[in-house]
Amino acid sequence: EHPDLDENFDVGCVCAEKMSGDYEGPKRREAKLRNRAARRTRWLQRKWRVSAKGNSFLNLEGYNLVVYPTKTGRWGYKIGDRFGPRTYPTNNEAKLALFDDFWMATQDDDRLWAYD
Repeated sequence: EHPDLDENFDVGCVCAEKMSGDYEGPKRREAKLRNRAARRTRWLQRKWRVSAKGNSFLNLEGYNLVVYPTKTGRWGYKIGDRFGPRTYPTNNEAKLALFDDFWMATQDDDRLWAYD
């Protein structure tokens, strides 16, 4: 964003640096977005464990993340005691929705996202 312009432009980090005068922020934001995309790509390949109830789960830094089948044949997820807002046609779609929700809630937590 620029105070002299009413529009937003999609530009790379080098142009964003020059347009905003901020030579640190755009690179950090771009790296964060690239890291998120890479982590999301690998999310399904993580070593998901199976609970006694047969649900897939991960325990990450005190967070219990669960994907479970619903009674209607769809899939839902939980982060701790909080259920996801909707259900999904497949297990993998529920896992990716869980990633997106978990990322939004914890993206600034370096214990979770500082390392690959």
